[in-house]
Amino acid sequence: MYGDKVPQVSLYIDKPLYMELKTKAKQKGTSLSNFVSEALKDHLDDSWPEEFFEAIGSIDDETFDVPEELPWSLDAPRDEL
Repeated sequence: MYGDKVPQVSLYIDKPLYMELKTKAKQKGTSLSNFVSEALKDHLDDSWPEEFFEAIGSIDDETFDVPEELPWSLDAPRDEL
Protein backbone atom coordinates (compact mmCIF):
# COMPACT_ATOMS: atom_id res chain seq x y z
CA MET A 1 0.00 0.00 0.00
CA TYR A 2 2.72 2.48 1.01
CA GLY A 3 5.64 0.77 -0.70
CA ASP A 4 8.88 1.54 1.09
CA LYS A 5 7.52 4.80 2.48
CA VAL A 6 6.39 4.90 6.09
CA PRO A 7 3.44 7.21 6.72
CA GLN A 8 4.07 10.10 9.09
CA VAL A 9 1.68 11.24 11.79
CA SER A 10 1.74 14.53 13.68
CA LEU A 11 0.48 14.57 17.25
CA TYR A 12 -0.28 17.43 19.57
CA ILE A 13 0.58 16.50 23.16
CA ASP A 14 1.31 18.52 26.25
CA LYS A 15 4.88 19.20 27.37
CA PRO A 16 4.85 16.88 30.43
CA LEU A 17 3.71 13.92 28.28
CA TYR A 18 6.32 14.75 25.65
CA MET A 19 9.06 14.84 28.28
CA GLU A 20 7.92 11.55 29.80
CA LEU A 21 7.84 9.84 26.39
CA LYS A 22 11.26 11.24 25.52
CA THR A 23 12.70 10.00 28.84
CA LYS A 24 11.19 6.52 28.45
CA ALA A 25 12.49 6.25 24.87
CA LYS A 26 15.98 7.22 26.03
CA GLN A 27 15.84 4.64 28.85
CA LYS A 28 14.92 1.96 26.30
CA GLY A 29 17.67 3.13 23.96
CA THR A 30 15.32 3.85 21.08
CA SER A 31 14.02 6.82 19.17
CA LEU A 32 10.96 8.71 20.32
CA SER A 33 9.20 7.75 17.10
CA ASN A 34 9.92 4.04 17.58
CA PHE A 35 8.95 4.16 21.26
CA VAL A 36 5.57 5.78 20.51
CA SER A 37 4.96 3.42 17.59
CA GLU A 38 5.62 0.35 19.79
CA ALA A 39 3.47 1.77 22.61
CA LEU A 40 0.58 2.23 20.19
CA LYS A 41 1.00 -1.31 18.83
CA ASP A 42 1.01 -2.67 22.40
CA HIS A 43 -2.12 -0.67 23.21
CA LEU A 44 -3.94 -2.02 20.15
CA ASP A 45 -2.83 -5.62 20.73
CA ASP A 46 -5.67 -7.38 22.52
CA SER A 47 -3.83 -10.65 23.16
CA TRP A 48 -2.62 -11.82 26.55
CA PRO A 49 1.05 -11.24 27.45
CA GLU A 50 3.18 -14.40 27.21
CA GLU A 51 3.88 -14.31 30.96
CA PHE A 52 0.16 -14.50 31.76
CA PHE A 53 -0.20 -18.19 30.95
CA GLU A 54 3.06 -19.06 32.67
CA ALA A 55 1.67 -17.60 35.91
CA ILE A 56 -1.52 -19.70 35.90
CA GLY A 57 -1.18 -22.52 38.41
CA SER A 58 2.24 -21.33 39.51
CA ILE A 59 1.34 -20.80 43.18
CA ASP A 60 3.21 -23.42 45.17
CA ASP A 61 1.97 -22.65 48.66
CA GLU A 62 0.26 -25.23 50.86
CA THR A 63 -1.49 -22.43 52.78
CA PHE A 64 -3.34 -21.39 49.61
CA ASP A 65 -6.91 -22.73 49.68
CA VAL A 66 -9.53 -22.42 46.99
CA PRO A 67 -12.43 -20.59 48.64
CA GLU A 68 -15.79 -22.30 49.01
CA GLU A 69 -18.21 -21.34 46.24
CA LEU A 70 -21.11 -19.32 47.61
CA PRO A 71 -24.71 -20.10 46.65
CA TRP A 72 -26.39 -17.88 44.04
CA SER A 73 -29.12 -17.11 46.57
CA LEU A 74 -26.67 -14.78 48.33
CA ASP A 75 -26.18 -12.72 45.17
CA ALA A 76 -27.56 -9.19 45.18
CA PRO A 77 -30.95 -8.74 43.45
CA ARG A 78 -30.64 -7.25 39.97
CA ASP A 79 -33.00 -5.38 37.72
CA GLU A 80 -34.24 -7.19 34.62
CA LEU A 81 -32.81 -5.85 31.38
